[in-house]
Amino acid sequence: MRPPDRDPRARCFAAFAPESIAHYLEHVWLGAPKAIEEPALAGDRTASLTVIRVSELADHRTTLLDAMVTLYGGERETHARALLSQWTKYYFGFIATAGFVAAALLRRPLAMSPDKTHIVLRDGLPVAAYFMRDALQPVECDPARRYAPLVDHLNTVIGTVCAMTRIAPRVLWSNAGNLLDYLFEQCAPRFDLTDDIAWLFGALDANGEANPLRQPVRQAKPRAASLPNPFSARRVCCVRYEIPGETQLCGRCPLLLTMSDAEIALQAASQ
Repeated sequence: MRPPDRDPRARCFAAFAPESIAHYLEHVWLGAPKAIEEPALAGDRTASLTVIRVSELADHRTTLLDAMVTLYGGERETHARALLSQWTKYYFGFIATAGFVAAALLRRPLAMSPDKTHIVLRDGLPVAAYFMRDALQPVECDPARRYAPLVDHLNTVIGTVCAMTRIAPRVLWSNAGNLLDYLFEQCAPRFDLTDDIAWLFGALDANGEANPLRQPVRQAKPRAASLPNPFSARRVCCVRYEIPGETQLCGRCPLLLTMSDAEIALQAASQ
């Protein structure tokens, strides 16, 4: 198998990931895929399909919000911050997972410039993404260099989304951090990523400043005896509960820590 940066054809990123996380990358590519390779590009008569550079996200604010209203309900402007928070989860599932696989498993930085990274939107929902064909860089030992493109990409996109609505950046960093923590967890049986975890989730970033990805998931004692003790909880809530009718919290929601056994039972019943 030739390295993807030397292959003239587009390559699916899922080929580089273990089975436990490969499903996140089934629609992520090195190089622009053809419609015959990527079903998401085929579209259909009932959906609006758009391929944009990530740097153009701000121009599609209304479309992104409408996509989340369709999925979650609520009102576009009234619940914009909670809706866009949910949108980033879908986006990070593609982009952050690719950056993670490159840096953590392949030990290679992935060029992720928003000007050269494309996202496929179907009625505003991200359904596929692709990087430059030669986006995978040479093997790098320094974790700061390996993860720099991913962190820089997250920083840019989070800044863009925060400019679309009034939401604290830490909420969106938590969305990314929660996913990355899960990816590390899934890969732990096959890879020793202890040093990567310590670096990426450390107190300080590469510039010696407070790290927005610092310990995204913490171990805490819950109020309810029916929850595991310690309980793995996100440090920051994704605010999905602000959307009317969204009473089902995510499995790591910090709000679960404050709930009684009766309230936890209601959560389980609503699943």
